Amino acid sequence: MKKSLVAFVLLALLVTACNLPGNGSTATQESPDAIFTQAAQTVAAELTRVALLASPTSSVPIVPTSTFTPFPTNTPLPTNTAVNTPTKTPIPCNLATWDPATIDQSVPDNTKMAPNQVFSKTWRIRNVGTCSWNSSYLLIFDHGDGLGVTTGYTQQLTTGVVDPGQEVDLIVNNLKAPAVPGMYTSYWRLRDPGGVVFGITPSESTFVVKIVVVATTTRTLLPVFGESGSVRLDGITSTSELSVGDSSLDKSIEMFLSYNISGIPSNATITEVKLDMRNSTMAGNPFALGVLNLYPQDFGTLDGSDYVPTMPNGGNLADWGAAAVLNTVEVSPEIKNALQSKLGASRFQFRLQFPIQTNSNGADDKLMYGPVPITDPINNPVLIVTYMTP
Repeated sequence: MKKSLVAFVLLALLVTACNLPGNGSTATQESPDAIFTQAAQTVAAELTRVALLASPTSSVPIVPTSTFTPFPTNTPLPTNTAVNTPTKTPIPCNLATWDPATIDQSVPDNTKMAPNQVFSKTWRIRNVGTCSWNSSYLLIFDHGDGLGVTTGYTQQLTTGVVDPGQEVDLIVNNLKAPAVPGMYTSYWRLRDPGGVVFGITPSESTFVVKIVVVATTTRTLLPVFGESGSVRLDGITSTSELSVGDSSLDKSIEMFLSYNISGIPSNATITEVKLDMRNSTMAGNPFALGVLNLYPQDFGTLDGSDYVPTMPNGGNLADWGAAAVLNTVEVSPEIKNALQSKLGASRFQFRLQFPIQTNSNGADDKLMYGPVPITDPINNPVLIVTYMTP
């Protein structure tokens, strides 16, 4: 290939030399510089053609320098960072937790209490450990306000078995609010049979009883004269006598009591109610007619239509089965709840009734209070209401 190229160059020079001045031609004379330039161009063109034929990649088009884009520099891939797998923490034998929405089954935090009010507290917790709880596990008073229990107080966590995943209610009865108004908090914990106090999740380590003791007001309410009275089976109505039982005419008598509760604020919380039925006068043997029952009844203005000829099936608020029982004044949760629902009204009214209308002996067998009008609490029946306000 090199020999051919040299020969070609020599040939081109000879051809060009033939056209130099002095060869006898009549054609237009060109300058020596132009002739050599032409010869050089011819040689360059031929050299380029030969080079293309000799190149093994001559079939690939040549990209002009002005449009060539260099390949980007390769960026090294980032080095992978090792991920540390956390070590799984083993679940302890004894562990408890709770749902914040259900832990306080009674007496939620900051419940208002009357001085010396007796109450029960219930927590609901779940066993999330790996061991079952039994009667050897204890609920203990840890510290804070005792609320009626002493330092060192303990009780069984359960009388049965609470397996992992199960829930149990922890109930402490007969707790008592302090006599002095204020905020009080009592802290409780769990203890295993080995005497070890064990953990509670999420972060708390104790159960809490938190109450607010507030001052209370007590009102003694007498039956409203002119509204309270008695109605006989035949519709005869009297507001001058408070009696219940059987008359000498062998006609049943029912007693109706009306109390003015307009002086109790509608937003009050009733904490305690007692109905004092002492100091009654008896004619004959009214309890031969059965158990005396107290029923709620909004009778309004007393008249013969208020008499109830049959005994209701349940719904009574209190009952007395003997004369001696009347001399015991007891707290009545049933009357308290009924009164709470009536707050905002002006009257709270009852009916007293024996189940047997008459024993047909032609004599009075009745229980009486008076004389009417009653102006002294000694002349019962008296409603004693204790309440607190926000």
